Amino acid sequence: MQDRQSRQAGDARLRILSSGWIAKAIVVGCALTVICTLSVLQSGFRLTGEGGLQALSNDFRVFWSAGTLALRGEYLAVFDTDALTAVHNVNPDDWMPWLYPPGFLLLLMPFGALSYASGFAILAVLSCLCMALAVRPFVQGSRTAWLAFSLAPAYLPILLLGQNGLIWLAGLLAALAALRDGRWVLAGIVIGLLTLKPQFGLLIPVALIAAGLWRTTLVATLTALVVGAVPTLVTGLEYWSLFIQRMAEYGQRVVGAIETLDLMSSPFALLVRLGVPAEVALPLQAGVTLAAAIAVSIIWRSRHLGFDVKAAALLAASLLASPYAWHYEAAFMAPVGLFLLRAGVLGPQPLHLLLLTVLWLGAGFQAMAIFVGLGDLHFPWAFIVTPAMLLCLALCLM
Repeated sequence: MQDRQSRQAGDARLRILSSGWIAKAIVVGCALTVICTLSVLQSGFRLTGEGGLQALSNDFRVFWSAGTLALRGEYLAVFDTDALTAVHNVNPDDWMPWLYPPGFLLLLMPFGALSYASGFAILAVLSCLCMALAVRPFVQGSRTAWLAFSLAPAYLPILLLGQNGLIWLAGLLAALAALRDGRWVLAGIVIGLLTLKPQFGLLIPVALIAAGLWRTTLVATLTALVVGAVPTLVTGLEYWSLFIQRMAEYGQRVVGAIETLDLMSSPFALLVRLGVPAEVALPLQAGVTLAAAIAVSIIWRSRHLGFDVKAAALLAASLLASPYAWHYEAAFMAPVGLFLLRAGVLGPQPLHLLLLTVLWLGAGFQAMAIFVGLGDLHFPWAFIVTPAMLLCLALCLM
């Protein structure tokens, strides 16, 4: 999907990151990502060891508890928040449910055999390693660019919370690398595996169909069916009914509490922040999702737009399409910046560099502020993420 000349041109545009103060800023930002992550991991070992806690109050506690229950053979118990709380023993009044298909649950079983702190540390290392491998095909010839997009500050909220978003994002980048190289079957397999966290894959089929990539679409569909069916043989069919019920309940709770969810960063959240009633904002979100799908279809169908523009558009539109995107999903913004820079849409101009900086930082500065007591920890990130992604998608269409 990308000829050698275009690929080399994209690689050459990344050299701007290796110049002077930009390279120094990248090293500092990535160093802070590592330092902050290591600090939280160290706290995890200390507080769950000497401090007597079972787990920290972050998202990984749900993954670890679910893996523990699955290891015991209690697959359906993951939908019982009391059962999850009994394992991690954190904030029994803080409703944090299990919201994943059975395949992901089975993948977490090895974590259930570990201590919370060990599992948390392994997930963080694995996430960074996956990103480092996934971005490598797109940063050939620039070690600075590889560093920048392997450890971008935008990834920090995911690392601190123990979320799985970086592994999913790395999978999408791997699929894009396979598509760029014309490895249609491999791309389909990886895309099918992404259904283990289906929330942000809604527009991937739109892109594949618009580009006429039928072989990849077929392989992705078959892989998704296998990924859904085989784990169900272990967990049982009842898992899916409980999963659907929990997702519906989660959706109702989010809509009902959207005015208080400062860290929600979707267009839906932005509209509510601007004073639009939730019952009106949700249909408007559906309109944004449809518009994003149309934009992706137009861009991926085009024979005149390059691969890097198409990749940036898919990433930006995927973030816009979900009504339930949290602040840590701003990790998507960093690779959007990477592909816009490769495409020449962003360049050395001051305003371009400002936008690239915003994309690279994501919600990372807020996460760093936790350690120094600066900034509002509940900043409404919808005011940053949604406009930035809308601007990026518009730039892709220009």
